[in-house]
Amino acid sequence: MSREDREAQEDELLALANIFPKDEFRRAESLKGGEIQVCLELPSNFEISIKSNTAENIFIENFKDTLSYLPPVVLNFEFPSDYPSTSPPNFTLSCKWLIPKQLVRLCQHLDELWKENAGCVVLFAWTHFLKKETFKYLSIQSPYEIEVCPNVSQNGIHPPGETDLCSNAESQEDWVYDKRVIQDVVSVSALINCILEFNESQQKKCFDSKLYMCNICFSEKLGSECTNFKLCNHVYCNICLKDYFEIKIKDGQVHSLNCPEPECSSTATPAQVKELVEEELFSRYDRLLLQSSLDLMPDVVYCPRTCCRTPVMQELDNTMGICSCCHYAFCTLCKLAYHGISPCRVTTDAEG
Repeated sequence: MSREDREAQEDELLALANIFPKDEFRRAESLKGGEIQVCLELPSNFEISIKSNTAENIFIENFKDTLSYLPPVVLNFEFPSDYPSTSPPNFTLSCKWLIPKQLVRLCQHLDELWKENAGCVVLFAWTHFLKKETFKYLSIQSPYEIEVCPNVSQNGIHPPGETDLCSNAESQEDWVYDKRVIQDVVSVSALINCILEFNESQQKKCFDSKLYMCNICFSEKLGSECTNFKLCNHVYCNICLKDYFEIKIKDGQVHSLNCPEPECSSTATPAQVKELVEEELFSRYDRLLLQSSLDLMPDVVYCPRTCCRTPVMQELDNTMGICSCCHYAFCTLCKLAYHGISPCRVTTDAEG
């Protein structure tokens, strides 16, 4: 390896580390290479659906107005000793929602970009193309349908002719397989979960990095210090919202942890409450929430022992309840020890 190539490689790796966040660029520990996750942001009002067509049924999952981001196109690369003076980086390209034929086209264009920039470092040009031009280059437009073939849920990766992921937008003529392409879809459900989880994580990442005005203390704070109510998108700082939640829970108003905005009916999720209040207070919130739900169920009674009070399911046409915690057998009408066929005080009093 020449000194010029060695310095160019090291400079490019340092530049990539400065350009990309740590969760998008990972440098290899032993080799001159690494991994870049190229995240693609969807245009507004972009509609995506996933279609699985089997002999038994057709399953369609629509993501209308719910997605802002798709899982990344992942570029793994390794520098040969004569890069960039002579040879391009060795690389693989993978993506969970693009079909192998589309990934092959992207690989071919990366090859073309290298030819245009031969002798110069090329990774930034590659990642810029993948991030900014992938949709246009592959003619991906809304509404876009990802169609999953039947064998995807059983066999994972397949060579040409047994492709897991296919698309109505792509014709099925013969194409040249490229060993640099990795299509790692395991199942339809795994693909759906991956899309939803990545979209949520990216939305949170975007939210955390922006400034928001809290309408309680009227201070401007980063999203990482705030909580938003998902239905109404009202945002408040965690300090104010923590005080608000604590007052409500101490007063037993667990069903009224609404957005503080007047006349707004959005409700905090248990996860949001748990993140802000102390463990002891959350346990009270959780207990009161469960109890209020059980109180609305006509077939649930409570163990009459004051030291227990465990919820007990009441069987139809049976007045005996047995506590699963303390094993106390009681009459569900008078709440005394179970008296078998003996007259119940409650029914006797009612008849009198």
